[in-house]
Amino acid sequence: MPFVPIRFIHASNLRLDHQPQGVGAVSKESQISLEDCTLITFQEIVKACLEHEIDFLLLAGNTFIDEDHSIRARIALLDGFQQLASENIQVFVIPGQHDPLSAWDLQSNWPGNVTFLSPQDHDTLDILRHEETIATLQILGAANFKKQQPLKLNQRNQLFNQQDQRALSIGLIAANSPAKSSDHYRESEQSIPLTLSDDFLPVGWQADETNEVAVDYIALCKGTQRHTFEMHPGLAHHPGTSQGLNFDEHKQTGVTLVSVEPGAQLDLRLLKVASVRWLVIELDLEPETTATQLKQLMKEALLSRKPADHETLWMVRWLIKGSGDLFDSLRSFKHQRSWSSELAIEIKDRLPVLLEQAFYLQYRVAHSGRTTSDLVHRFQRQIEAFKLETESPLKQLLTHTVQLDQTWQQRLSSLTEQMNEQAIFNSAIRNGQTWLNITSDEEVHS
Repeated sequence: MPFVPIRFIHASNLRLDHQPQGVGAVSKESQISLEDCTLITFQEIVKACLEHEIDFLLLAGNTFIDEDHSIRARIALLDGFQQLASENIQVFVIPGQHDPLSAWDLQSNWPGNVTFLSPQDHDTLDILRHEETIATLQILGAANFKKQQPLKLNQRNQLFNQQDQRALSIGLIAANSPAKSSDHYRESEQSIPLTLSDDFLPVGWQADETNEVAVDYIALCKGTQRHTFEMHPGLAHHPGTSQGLNFDEHKQTGVTLVSVEPGAQLDLRLLKVASVRWLVIELDLEPETTATQLKQLMKEALLSRKPADHETLWMVRWLIKGSGDLFDSLRSFKHQRSWSSELAIEIKDRLPVLLEQAFYLQYRVAHSGRTTSDLVHRFQRQIEAFKLETESPLKQLLTHTVQLDQTWQQRLSSLTEQMNEQAIFNSAIRNGQTWLNITSDEEVHS
């Protein structure tokens, strides 16, 4: 049975007005960008909601940090929610570990398009469009609450509209779902019928087999890592965090645009909205590498990445592995500042964002008596030739997958958009150096 066509954005861990950590000394302009980054990112999320004409926005936990007591976060939320209300876009707020329901001050004059869900409330909520149900939404709780109030999503899945299209059923596993408080139901408890890591399930999560819930989409809230788990049927998804706040959160930040078309599977698309990008760039430094060569490698690593229009600052950590005199010179903070300054000046006109750089050195023993193999040079030339054939080599490769059906083509295209092509090329070059860099004594000739 086909779904009702809908489109929504799933966002988590906005942490509005929470400040980045482990930054160190930066320029005044960069400091302002860092202080405002989560607020600017939320503005981009609102713009994305309007641009993609979504039906609703799902804020799944840690929208702000209660301990921050931020007035700016509340003002940003009110302004954003009012913009969405003007376009009849609904907002559903699920409290998280750091923004409990009590912190939202429900007595405040929130716009009428905003609905708050309590982790203790397991009633099914109908999401309406033109007085017809387009999706259902329900908090999935811990085992003792499920036993007291069995979930009804199996029945809700049979909800149809006038066009005989089925409403999408959405389940939410809140990060602060109440844990089991007694042993009364222990005999009937079994593991949740999903293959999910404990990293994504609240403490005390258990599911009763007799109350197994069949949902089309499970919105995960715990943690900050972006993940998607295949279910049969349906998906469980965590969008990660919209804006990274340290170098540990440099991978795939953003929100997820979920599109549902009649007769098609759920399409998940990463929308990058962060105003500050955190980059960890690895470079191998051989003893014979010159300063000019290293600077060229660093410039290429930066210029191979394209800044988005909404990005204001790149926080770059150079992870340099190697040895030799040049490597040793980089241990000096004075030399690091000099490198950073010279590099920023040389690429300023080609990289229209603020740039802050830090160095992280890992000593690696050089292999004496080893010269670069001719195979390595040939391999690198082939890699560079392939890279220059087209602006999007990965997309070009997909044109050769005609044997796949349309669903898999769409999935691969979606995954390709999320990948960092330069990182893939860098890995290929490093692998080639590892596999092919052999001495003449070791080389085998056919």
